[in-house]
Amino acid sequence: MKKIRSATFTILASTVLAAVDSPAQAQTAPPPSGEAAAPVQSVTITGSRIANTRTQEALPVSIIDAAQIDAVGSVSGDDLFRSLPQAGDVNFQEARTTGNLNDARGDNASINLRGVGTGNTLVLVNDRRLILTPGTQTENFVPVQTANTNSLPVGAVSRIEVLRDGAAALYGSDAVAGVVNVLTDQKFKGVRLQGRYGSAKGMDETSGAIKAGMDTTGGGNVQMFASYTKRTPLMASERSFSASENHLPDMAGTDWSADTGFDNRTTSSPWGSFTAVTATGATATVKQGTATLTSSGVFHVEPTSNTDAGCSSTVYNSNLCLKSGGITGAADRPLRYDENPDRSIRGGLDRFNAFSSFRQPLGENELFGEANYYQAKLRGMREQSAPISSAVITIPASNYWNPFGPSSSPNRLPNLTGVPAEGLPIRITNYRPVDTGPRTYTVSDDMGRGLLGLRGDLGEFKWESAFSYARARTDDNTHNAISNTLFQKQLGLKTAEAYNPFNGGTQGTYSLGDGTSNPRSSIDPFLVEVHRISTTSLTTWDARFTTPKLFSLKSGDVGLATGAEWRRETYSDDRDARLDGTIKYTDSVTGRAYDTDIMGASASPDVKASRNVIGAYAELAVPVVNPEMGIPAIRSLDLQIAGRAERYSDFGNVAKPKVAALLEVMPGVRLRGSWSKSFRAPNLPQFYSEGSSVSNTRTDWAACRLNGGTCGGASSLEVRAGNNQLKPENSETSSAGLALQPFKWLGTTFDFWQLKSTGVIGILGGQNQLLYDYYLRQNGSSNPNVVRLAPVGTQVIGTVDYINDNYFNLGPRTMKGWDFAVNLDSGTTKNGRFRMAASVAKLVTFYQAPSEIQQMLMDANDAGKLGTGITITRAGDLIGQGANPRWRWGSNFTWNKGPVTVGLNVTSVGSYYDTGTALVNGSYYKVPSFTTAAAYTQLRMAKDGGLLSGAELRLGARNLFDKAPPITSSNFGFNGALHDAVGRYVYIEIARTL
Repeated sequence: MKKIRSATFTILASTVLAAVDSPAQAQTAPPPSGEAAAPVQSVTITGSRIANTRTQEALPVSIIDAAQIDAVGSVSGDDLFRSLPQAGDVNFQEARTTGNLNDARGDNASINLRGVGTGNTLVLVNDRRLILTPGTQTENFVPVQTANTNSLPVGAVSRIEVLRDGAAALYGSDAVAGVVNVLTDQKFKGVRLQGRYGSAKGMDETSGAIKAGMDTTGGGNVQMFASYTKRTPLMASERSFSASENHLPDMAGTDWSADTGFDNRTTSSPWGSFTAVTATGATATVKQGTATLTSSGVFHVEPTSNTDAGCSSTVYNSNLCLKSGGITGAADRPLRYDENPDRSIRGGLDRFNAFSSFRQPLGENELFGEANYYQAKLRGMREQSAPISSAVITIPASNYWNPFGPSSSPNRLPNLTGVPAEGLPIRITNYRPVDTGPRTYTVSDDMGRGLLGLRGDLGEFKWESAFSYARARTDDNTHNAISNTLFQKQLGLKTAEAYNPFNGGTQGTYSLGDGTSNPRSSIDPFLVEVHRISTTSLTTWDARFTTPKLFSLKSGDVGLATGAEWRRETYSDDRDARLDGTIKYTDSVTGRAYDTDIMGASASPDVKASRNVIGAYAELAVPVVNPEMGIPAIRSLDLQIAGRAERYSDFGNVAKPKVAALLEVMPGVRLRGSWSKSFRAPNLPQFYSEGSSVSNTRTDWAACRLNGGTCGGASSLEVRAGNNQLKPENSETSSAGLALQPFKWLGTTFDFWQLKSTGVIGILGGQNQLLYDYYLRQNGSSNPNVVRLAPVGTQVIGTVDYINDNYFNLGPRTMKGWDFAVNLDSGTTKNGRFRMAASVAKLVTFYQAPSEIQQMLMDANDAGKLGTGITITRAGDLIGQGANPRWRWGSNFTWNKGPVTVGLNVTSVGSYYDTGTALVNGSYYKVPSFTTAAAYTQLRMAKDGGLLSGAELRLGARNLFDKAPPITSSNFGFNGALHDAVGRYVYIEIARTL
């Protein structure tokens, strides 16, 4: 296969470069950047509900048509939308390593226009809202939802229209950054069969599709499409950049060569760290002779061969010892566990997509409908989890392998002081039971949707009404998970069947695997299956009326669109009984109960919520000036005026307006601009969830300053919950642009845009909550969100029990940028037809203002009122940081002549600063730009009556030059929200229309 891929690369590169070098022979379809203003584009309606009006051209709309889809070479919505320069980071994707069971795993992909944030882009299918995927995950510490782009039937799509402008005045919630309207093929006739095989290093993919269309008696039409894709998993070990979590070797020769931010190996390893405690829970000081074995009770298992670290105890098991303290410092860094060998970057996948539509005259009206079904099963792998501080596990003194066990135990170390005859219990500080094997998970996604409607004419009006229902379900099933209760039970055995966490890991290659595994008889009793079953549903009814001629002015006809919509949204998140508090874990040593019984997973209660929404809109297309009026410097002027009001059953009313204008100065020279207000309603999890518990290391400045003592980090329990007092995130969008068409075959556009948002939903943060408590206590009050225990002894204030950190509306955010696009179509010439489209998107400003409380704390700290040593996490300029590169661009070329078509698609993501790294000379590590190309060559066979008569044979590749993504400080070594780890993917495809 390696030779085949190499040969294919050579053929494709030579063919494509030959086509590009000779413009007269090149052709392409509009790229991800294809502009609505281009002379060869289809008429778009996404920016307006009034068809065939000039006001449609007042808005920035990008087109992805069939040729663009072909050039990208994608069979998934994720691959397709990543080629759009205005697409931001993709946070719903498989390369995330956070969240585990609390993440939206599986065949999920999001779209985030402009990088405004997941959930701020509205996705439509044939002009109607697409259901949200049941899975949620956190962005900015709050749960977000998205439409799943992988559920879209790519092979049934005729084109995709991307409105890069706020559109709540027409579509309602979520249309903040813009609208993506997926339009399926309504005109195909015949039967088309398609098969594909593709391969990249370590991964294979096979897909097949059938498409059929036919006219019916009476002038109707039926369209049907079905596809199936099967993909093998891609393991992290298959790529050099992700084979290890330690990326420091890649930083050699840079200023970050010693930045441990590039080493993500974890201290939760088989070389466990533990804390010896007394019967009262106090930390114990243990000595062996004169040697102290613990530091504040903490010790860890050390291989004697790691001579740089040394031992505190005598040797046991011939090659192990105990070392005082945790796994810290350079000497013990090799003991950190490397999780990547246990991880898949992409899971094995089976995906089925089906879509059908029909329209049939019914008297003077037309009955129409749609049905689609999506099913996917993804199988992935992750490292085994480790205990977390929000569910502490204590090893009973009776554990057979306890080095501080009872005096009768054969494994108690000799000559101990500070350890009573009955032994000491030991609290797990950092330990990972790697010998269980990795966790695997199977995520099953199902989505079904049906729509039935009727349309017709009523005088000058066209009307349409439809009812739809969609339901999506996700079952996230983790195999090989660990029950805290059963694990502790196995730890408590007094015989050799007890689980032994003190036997270390792999000698020599300390960070890889566990070479001293426990027997399966000690492991299997505490392994369990875990399910998280989530569902969403969307029920809608709408009625729409439109006319291009409501009445006439001297300047032309005034068009009107108006309509009403009702929808019901539901959300259910049914967590496993071991996660939602039904089956609790109670530490048998301390007696403390915890709501989670799954190792490594925070407790999360079930959520069940719903809401009803009623909305109405109106839009006017008003011609102000036409060419016949002969007004100097104004050939024509058209206005779009629109507004929409919605009533939500849970938080009230919202109303948003929009105004857009198109000014034609002379033929081929147009100015356009728009102003609108948009909103994103709080999603159901943000509004209704009872909250989940997480543990983080925080400094309680009030306690250490008021009680006296050393200020240092300690584990704090934080409860993040929904807030039924949330208000919508409100946004104001404006844009101004220039569209030029100097020649029939050439069009260019330039648009500047600005987005100002207020009330962005987030949290204050656990550390800021503690600082706010300290600030208020200096002024005679306290923060009610910091819940403390009663003071003990000489304490002035008690120890923190937990912190309530509920979701609320934060401070304003401002984003600015511009887009440039050029489109060229040579038309048919003796050298064939050449088409080119290119687009550049630049993010100029991304500023997040602090909330009122954040600003208060920042001012107090700057004035020295909080004392020294305090750093406050600030908002501010986010441009070029994290997943917010300044530049993105894409271009698309196709050339065809007779039976031969050649296509090339190039996309580029600009450089940005990795904020997970250390500051060197005041700067984070700069992640370089990343540019990839996709190409294909297609040959259409002659219709000679043979087996391949009229068949289309295609040879293509994505990431043609096999470029590895740039290194980052993330676990996998690349940013999966912006870049792809697959590498060169070569495919061969055959299709035939019967």
